[in-house]
Amino acid sequence: MAQPSAACKRALADATALCPNRSRVADGIMGDTSHQNRKSDHNDGNAFDLTHDPDNGVDCHFFAKLVLLDFRVSYVIWNRKIYNAEMPDKGWRPYDGKNGHTHHMHVSVKAALRDIGSPWPWASLES
Repeated sequence: MAQPSAACKRALADATALCPNRSRVADGIMGDTSHQNRKSDHNDGNAFDLTHDPDNGVDCHFFAKLVLLDFRVSYVIWNRKIYNAEMPDKGWRPYDGKNGHTHHMHVSVKAALRDIGSPWPWASLES
């Protein structure tokens, strides 16, 4: 059975350390029943969702740009847009999936780098 990756666990822990009062309502790593019925990096523990909560320090408009500085990132979905880190020349493109990801940011990590639990770019920010 798949387990949450060290990279994903560290991402959420770093966000909580930076913004301890942030909402976690849409946070997640492992896929729920809906995810399990389709192909999803959540099912392998290789994706995390970070709740958008600008009032408490997690503004995903900012975090979506910041997360792209990390070498483990495969792709990001935020606010009806997707960015594939392996095709940076394409930039942010429209995303028309069922969930527009307007309440949380989705980040998929490269499977080969899932066990690297080093800090995420927001870990060095001051609250």
